[in-house]
Amino acid sequence: MANEIDNALITQFSDMIHVKAQQIKARLRPHVRIKKMMGDLWAYDGLGQVEAQEVVGRVQPTVFNSIDHLRRKIKRRRFVVTLPIDSSDVRGVLLNPEGEYAAAVVRSIERVFDRVGIEAAFADVQTGRDFATTVTFANDGGSTVTATAGLTYEKLLEINKVFRNNEVGNDIPEDILFLMTATEEEALMKETELTSGDFSRQFVVDKGTITRGVGMDFIIYGASVTLPLLSVTGGVRDNIAMSTRGLCYGMSVDLSVNIKNRPDFIETDQVQAIIQLGAVRTEGVLVQKVTTTA
Repeated sequence: MANEIDNALITQFSDMIHVKAQQIKARLRPHVRIKKMMGDLWAYDGLGQVEAQEVVGRVQPTVFNSIDHLRRKIKRRRFVVTLPIDSSDVRGVLLNPEGEYAAAVVRSIERVFDRVGIEAAFADVQTGRDFATTVTFANDGGSTVTATAGLTYEKLLEINKVFRNNEVGNDIPEDILFLMTATEEEALMKETELTSGDFSRQFVVDKGTITRGVGMDFIIYGASVTLPLLSVTGGVRDNIAMSTRGLCYGMSVDLSVNIKNRPDFIETDQVQAIIQLGAVRTEGVLVQKVTTTA
């Protein structure tokens, strides 16, 4: 008769997964807005700009101003990781709090969180009451800063200028993120304005990494991994500079884990992790594409 995982082992493994998830987080998760998502579609609603009108003379009639109601579609997407476990592996893997199975499942699901947001940054957006209008990144007010000749301190100033000229962060300070790879980080490490003690007190060279510059927090992703999160086309990488208001996530299921027996296989159980979420760019001027040579 096939061995089965008893309830104690199932509970222990599930708890271990959730502890791991708190330790190995997606890099965007602490910085973006996450809303509870119900159903297959969810609408992100925003308000457009309204301007005051001058009133000339006394006892004038009221004239209502109009304001755009901006509705953007978030489509729920489901991702799953399923690992088979032979009964002979059960105690060696599930009872080990540092088990590679647990780490692999969590890292995979957390990468999904970042991937969905990164894809949404430049994606077309469906807008309108019935989501019948498609808006591209460029038509949405998105800007592109070309740094293929080299990512420099001056390029960071250009990114900052684009945001400020679009009234991003002028009245109320905003947190700005710059998503890039270690290749771009290396280039910035060579910029005196970011590393010299004459300009900065972060002691970047001593720490061996750079985490902030020109008011932006740097988030680093791997460039040499199997499926890099920042896309490369024709030797050009699309990095992302954005306000933390630039993306909104809809979350339906945040890391659901289950273990069950698979009687259709010999002495086999399966560990399955599922996440259901979506993301949308909230406003084009809050996101910039920064192209560099990969």
